[in-house]
Amino acid sequence: MASSPKTKSLPKSEKSVDADIRKANTTSPIEKMTQLGEIAIEASEIVSRLEQVADGIPLADNAYNQSTVFLGLERKHTDEIIHIIQGLISTDEDGDPLSFPALDSVTKLVMVCHSLAAYCGGLERPILQKLSTRFTTDTTRWISQMFGFLDCSAFYHEDHLEGLVRITRMVLHYKYPRYLEDGALAFNSSLPTIYSSVASPLGVVQHLCRQLGLPLACVRPVPVNTHFGSQYTMDLSSLQKMLADDTATGRTPLLVIADAGTPVTGHVDNITRIKELCKVHGAWLHLRGHSLAALVLPTHHRNGHIPPVADSFTLTLGSWLGIPGLPVVTLYRLWDSSVNPNRSKQVGATRESTLPLLAGLNTDHQGRRILALPLWAALQNLSKEGVHARISENFLASERLYAALDVFRHVRVLSPKPGGESGTYTVSELVNKPANIPLLFESTACCVVFQFTPEVSEGKFLAKVPTHYDKLNSWLGQILQVDAPQVPLDICELENVGVVLRFCPFENATGQQPTIEEMQSFVQCLEQQLVILWATIHHRETFVKMVEQSPVLKLVELPDWAGLGGVRYCPEGWEQLLTDQAKEELNNLNIALVETLRTTDTAFSLGEDADGLMCVRFGMLTPQSDVEELLGLVIRVAQTVEENSKVLDSMSEIVKKGIERATLDLQKENEERLWQEGIIRHVPIVGTFINWWSPKTKETGIRGRSLNLTQGVVESTENIYKYHMQIQAGHAPTPGAKSPPTPQVQTPISSSHSRSSSHVSASSQVSNVAVENEAQKVSKENNVDKSSSIKEIPEIEKEKEVRES
Repeated sequence: MASSPKTKSLPKSEKSVDADIRKANTTSPIEKMTQLGEIAIEASEIVSRLEQVADGIPLADNAYNQSTVFLGLERKHTDEIIHIIQGLISTDEDGDPLSFPALDSVTKLVMVCHSLAAYCGGLERPILQKLSTRFTTDTTRWISQMFGFLDCSAFYHEDHLEGLVRITRMVLHYKYPRYLEDGALAFNSSLPTIYSSVASPLGVVQHLCRQLGLPLACVRPVPVNTHFGSQYTMDLSSLQKMLADDTATGRTPLLVIADAGTPVTGHVDNITRIKELCKVHGAWLHLRGHSLAALVLPTHHRNGHIPPVADSFTLTLGSWLGIPGLPVVTLYRLWDSSVNPNRSKQVGATRESTLPLLAGLNTDHQGRRILALPLWAALQNLSKEGVHARISENFLASERLYAALDVFRHVRVLSPKPGGESGTYTVSELVNKPANIPLLFESTACCVVFQFTPEVSEGKFLAKVPTHYDKLNSWLGQILQVDAPQVPLDICELENVGVVLRFCPFENATGQQPTIEEMQSFVQCLEQQLVILWATIHHRETFVKMVEQSPVLKLVELPDWAGLGGVRYCPEGWEQLLTDQAKEELNNLNIALVETLRTTDTAFSLGEDADGLMCVRFGMLTPQSDVEELLGLVIRVAQTVEENSKVLDSMSEIVKKGIERATLDLQKENEERLWQEGIIRHVPIVGTFINWWSPKTKETGIRGRSLNLTQGVVESTENIYKYHMQIQAGHAPTPGAKSPPTPQVQTPISSSHSRSSSHVSASSQVSNVAVENEAQKVSKENNVDKSSSIKEIPEIEKEKEVRES
């Protein structure tokens, strides 16, 4: 009698892969359910552990210092591997923790479903095909209903442009029946043509040509509007003329790529009119952009069959819903619905029905990955109401920020106005009232793009802001990113406008939009920075005028600096003496000036112009700032620094002359001592006998030298070692104390020199040491005992006894 099947399985964390494969075909349904539950639990635990690290719980040091150059021979435990992954994900290259957004329940479910999808890839093919068909069919049905594209099919992919590539391949197969057999030779009679706006990224059409082997001559850039309509949308008259001319010249209009929300500014092309032109010339219309999410807004029942907005479009649901890990969806209409309405009377499959299969648009249910599973689970968890709520909140966030920015006079908003030009409709009204597709796109804004602009008189149009305003807008964006991060901003640059700031709620990774309070806090911070920007521009004219009038300040052009400007302190007459040495001294002077100024105000910083000369950079100013006082402060501090540098130069010159004078004195005294003592005393062996027979007196020998900076003289050092003290001239001795005698040798350095007494005391000790060291060097060169060049030998022994006691 066979034993009953087991209802529990061992934990999979320690099972080998080979054992799993051997048991895959013998596992009961109950065991399979248990295994799926274990995978879900383990994946959820790993996500929770990553969240703990993001909350500040430290990891062990070995999590950051794992060598991956060579694969180790020892097998690592599962927990140890997960621990290493946590360290790599949660820290940067320096080991500092990184900040991660909080994960909601839907995001965690999606991450678990990725693990389950990988597990399903190891199942038997019939089971895998059944699961893939169910998940894909359900997801496609739900998405087509939400977006009002009922008679369509869906392609799920990870690469953002993969769907567009396969759509283009499908249209190529339709336009060129011999494309499968002949390849590029099928284009000899008629070249396929792809139309894309010049405001769209050029890399998209380049990617299409590379993937399909098409020449770049197939791409026709369509200009944007210049007189009527938005300057970021496609010019319909130019598109119409291109389609007519290409058809007349033998080219084949293949594909028109339109934008429902341009990549930066969020404008929407006239899709209704473009669709009519494509229908006339037999071209395929593909849409992309965040404004396609507006198709989800209407909650009322849609009566009858609504024609699709385009032939195909790309949906980035993961970005729109704030859920990472979701696949990109490309919806495309079924060929039979438009080519042959009476397809039910036909026998067998039509050629058009096989085109998606030739292009690879049909989902491979026998593949080893179920891409639709995470999206299937996320849509069920959110429900239609949750999807609608998240997308509505995105449009409401843009609407609130636009209304807040519209009151500032020096802020230009470049994105479309929510509610249309008249501002009639709001997002709440579009949800509850029936609205056609053009009205949906016109009344919603997927992003808000703005910039700080100069004063413009009435009747004039400002195209591109001055170059200096690009730096100001860049500075404004960086300040807002730090001081008001609750409203995430991107710093972008448009060719015909300049640097702009962009808020796009459809690209917010957290999925949580700013609250009304957070939006108000952001607007208050923006208002404060705008006051500073306008004050800086107002003070700049005074700043330039006063610098040009100053004889010692020179205006410096700093192309990458957004502050008030830069000045260089240059003493009078230095412009004609800018040699390499003079440039180095001038740079040192301005570097010292900046270091001193930063102790009083951190708004000062060090800059450098194109010639490599240093300067003082002024930061942003407030309306209460006094430019005249700031420039006066720079001049006063610079003069002080310059005077101090002159004192140091004078000190170095005095020390140099003192060393030279001490060297000459020591050489002269050494020669005199040789003649007085006799040369025979220095002869080896004989000199020792003579010194024993007739010892030298204590007063003989070479005395050391020290430099007295207060008097500018080089004097002998016998008093220093005899009385263990230094008495400077001009200081009265302490009452009751006996003053030492005057040094036996005193040689003046120069007849006249002036110094600042505040620097003398700090430099005198250094000078004494320098002179004595030089004296020791000279004595050694003249074969004189090293110690005797400083003081007499008995005095050295006496000093040693005093130190030991």
